[in-house]
Amino acid sequence: MAYALNFIPISDFIFMDNKNAVIAIAIVAVVAIMAVAAVTVMNNDKVSGEDTYTLYVGLNDSVTHEDYDPDYAAGIVDAIVVKYADGFTRYLANGGWVDDGDIGYEKSLVYVITGIDADKAHKIADDAKAALNQKSIMITISKQNVEFY
Repeated sequence: MAYALNFIPISDFIFMDNKNAVIAIAIVAVVAIMAVAAVTVMNNDKVSGEDTYTLYVGLNDSVTHEDYDPDYAAGIVDAIVVKYADGFTRYLANGGWVDDGDIGYEKSLVYVITGIDADKAHKIADDAKAALNQKSIMITISKQNVEFY
């Protein structure tokens, strides 16, 4: 005799009333979802790869409140980054935040850097903050599988 769906004989499953069939299908679906979730959680614990640091460097001087020219600021920050890293990806982004109910906007240079540790990322941020009069620089960290092909 053939079995399917949680050891219910196929012949019994075929002749189930609709309510019991729906319940059986729902149970199988929940078990499958839980199995996928368990595998995902187990694989997340084993994420390999390098830490990738993303630094968001604002272009508004906190002292003069003037905006830096993006190319000028990039020249300064690029020189800082290569003191601590072998390479980077840089792009220009537009950011916003809420301050006392008002939305503020600021252009930012975004640097994506692999091959460094937290200490080097903080040194880059410290030097860039001093060079561009920034109150803070946001840093995000993620695990990335990195391959140079």
